[in-house]
Formats: sequence, C-alpha cells, structure tokens
Amino acid sequence: MTKIHLEYPLVGNARNIVWNLIGTTGGLEAWMADKIVERNGVYTFQWGKDETREAELMGRREGAYIRFHWLDEGPKTYFELRINVSALTKAHVLEITEVAHNEEEEDLKQMWESQMEELSRVAGL
Repeated sequence: MTKIHLEYPLVGNARNIVWNLIGTTGGLEAWMADKIVERNGVYTFQWGKDETREAELMGRREGAYIRFHWLDEGPKTYFELRINVSALTKAHVLEITEVAHNEEEEDLKQMWESQMEELSRVAGL
C-alpha cells in the first residue's frame, strides 16, 4: 500500500466555496464525476455512460473533511478531502490523501492533478 498526500492552497474566502464542492453530493458531482447518487451512505459515481464505481462514506465533519472507501478496493484503502490550516503559512489548504495499491501511485497523482484543475475551474479559483 502507498499513501499519497497532496496539498493545494486556498485563497481568501475559497474555504467555504471548496467545502460546498467537496462536502456535498451536488458539489462533488460538479467536478469529480458526471453523476453521483447517494443511498444509505453508499455513493455511486458515474463517468460517461458505462463507468461506475461505488464508495462508502467512512467519515465526514461539516466544513472540515469527507472520507470515502471504494467498495471494489481492499479494506485499508480510502480517499479523503480535508480543509486544514497550514502550519507553515497559516493559510487554508485542501489536502487530498489517498491510500491505494503501490502500482497506482503515479496514475493517482495525475488523476488528482486533473481533478484539482476541474475543481479550480468550477470554483472560479
């Protein structure tokens, strides 16, 4: 297993905008997938007509973080989106953490970079 940790600085009042995009089903749907349906804590993410994945909500704290486990992955895998204050700069940052299989590390980094570009575009950052 490998742990990927990425940080993206948030400017000004972007914290609330970003939380609405990561902490709600509609927000996630705006930048992460074409469609997301939540039923009893299980989220179905859909891309295009044919690709879907299900993720279980593992934890969520309003305004702070949301964590999911892909149901088709091993039991110790997850991805988390967290808004934190940087110890170094004291500015808000969006932290993305994903625990996945070792062979996926580079693909996941590229995927999250692409997703962050889309999040920034949707948020107007």
